[in-house]
Amino acid sequence: MKQFSLLVRVPLTYGSEQAQAVNPLWDKLIAEWKSKGAYVISFAFPGESYTVSGAEKAVKKEAVLSGNLKAVSNIVLQADKVETALDLAKQCPILRYGGTVEVREIPKSILVDK
Repeated sequence: MKQFSLLVRVPLTYGSEQAQAVNPLWDKLIAEWKSKGAYVISFAFPGESYTVSGAEKAVKKEAVLSGNLKAVSNIVLQADKVETALDLAKQCPILRYGGTVEVREIPKSILVDK
């Protein structure tokens, strides 16, 4: 099995009300993924974000945005091929709220729990 990183992004307008509405859907989906053996680990990072940049190593309290989307969590799943991982990503409830899920294969050299 291969492992895939699902980087979850939400619109800047996404707030606590939407998060409360979507949390039960996430819980249900993660339980489903676990029962199928697809789930490896996930973690949210809803707090503040900092960047370090340039030769001067300047620190700024800011999020790196993709369009008007900010990264809020990462999920690691296992699947036999990228198409299967993409099908799993399509189940993410954040898509209903204007979010996106970026799917990337994790190199074998750094797999979680090899």
